[in-house]
Amino acid sequence: MKINFFLICYVALLGLFSSCKKDAEMTKLQADFTLDSEVIQAGESVVLSDASTGTVSKWNWKFEGADIKESILSNPTVMFEQPGEYTITLVVSNAHGTATASKKVTVGYTAVQADFRADKRIVIQGDEVAFKDSSAGLVESWDWEFRSAGGTVLTSKEQHPKIKFDKVGIYRAKLTISNPEFSDEEVKEKFIEVLDASNLSVDFSASVTGTYEGGSIAFTPSSVGTVNNWLWEFEGGTPATSTVKNPTVTYNQPGRYKVKLSGTNAGGVTKEKVREGYIVVVPGDKLAAYFPFGGSLNDVGPYQFVPTIRGSVTSDGSDRKAVENNVAVFNGASGLVIADHPALNFGDQDYTVAVWLKASKLTKMMVWQESGDKGSKDNQTWLRLLSNTTDQLVTFATEDAKGGAFVNLNEAQKGRWQPGEWFHVVTTRTGLKTSIYINGALAKEGSSGSGVKVVSNAGDFKIGMQRGTNAADGSFTFGNYFNGMMDDLVIYNKALTAAEVAALFKL
Repeated sequence: MKINFFLICYVALLGLFSSCKKDAEMTKLQADFTLDSEVIQAGESVVLSDASTGTVSKWNWKFEGADIKESILSNPTVMFEQPGEYTITLVVSNAHGTATASKKVTVGYTAVQADFRADKRIVIQGDEVAFKDSSAGLVESWDWEFRSAGGTVLTSKEQHPKIKFDKVGIYRAKLTISNPEFSDEEVKEKFIEVLDASNLSVDFSASVTGTYEGGSIAFTPSSVGTVNNWLWEFEGGTPATSTVKNPTVTYNQPGRYKVKLSGTNAGGVTKEKVREGYIVVVPGDKLAAYFPFGGSLNDVGPYQFVPTIRGSVTSDGSDRKAVENNVAVFNGASGLVIADHPALNFGDQDYTVAVWLKASKLTKMMVWQESGDKGSKDNQTWLRLLSNTTDQLVTFATEDAKGGAFVNLNEAQKGRWQPGEWFHVVTTRTGLKTSIYINGALAKEGSSGSGVKVVSNAGDFKIGMQRGTNAADGSFTFGNYFNGMMDDLVIYNKALTAAEVAALFKL
């Protein structure tokens, strides 16, 4: 009996020891992680995935040189905006201890694309012109040259120089930009005209360059020299002509319209300024929002949405018709947020979102997103570029709790786009059907297999970026930023027909 008792105790203790040893082995930590890419360009994101062994209860990441300093997520995403070599450190822990792992990520320079503008193009002798660099990419040096036909040369190495023009002439402007890996140059012929002090010139601007049927636009003249009489001519406008210095004009029909201004001085000298296709008027039926991005980032539609700017978004780019200061410029780390509104809560109703795009580089980018802050299967709809480089060159999604319905374009389906080139994308949803139009023509359509998607909740409408609630404290995180230019973003509470899409493309 005693032998059996001791034998039983021995077996029990042996089992307990083996169990404790197994538990200890299970809880032994070894930190490790993977990066989806160890070499990236400035402005790109890195997806990190925990690969630690052992039972991990807490993660503590530290990021050198990233947009965030630390994270407690198991698989965070971070972005690096400046070139260099940076260390990523992961500390994992549980009740028995901690373990640490570190890896390097190399961030290279991005390609650059030179561009610039001036606060005025026609001046008199002795006037100063302020130039603004609006180049894309990470630029570290600027070389400006202003050369007249008569041989006068002015230079500067400032990013945003102010140049005084003392000699009469017509000047070519050239900007050369560079960083340690890339360079580019932009030349604008006959860009600055310097007049004799006794000469006359006229110009004008508009409060906005886009409106919808029945909308009004205010015009403001400017001149070099004194103007005694003004004469305006408004193609498609009411009134069609005006002698008022600062007229307001109503446009009742969709189209693209010319504006002409003539100014006459006391000596009878008359000069004129003509802007072809300067004003764009979009159809107004069931219009939810229209962002022409001409001199302002605000909506000119019936609800007059004023977006919140996250980061730096400007409206100083040149549009597809070469009109300056007429598009929104996104730097790859910024976007716009429009507060939740019934007109943008599409729900299970039909809708259309149209936009002109000129991306600066080939990378994954969100163009717009309605709701979707809770991630996949949240009530949302969005348009993304380059989810991958083969069959998801352009993606239009509608999602709800039942899953997602996606329309993906490959190259054969007109999905191929090139950096630096304008293209028009229209997305529509009517019932179960979702469609993508590229440059006025239907590219592809699909159908939801799980009912009509309810695509909106209390989330905001985002332009140029994606937002989610991946942070541990429930706060918003942003990513997949758009890098490039956008123009004429139009939203309708109906699905445009193929004919209506083609007409919108031609504006």
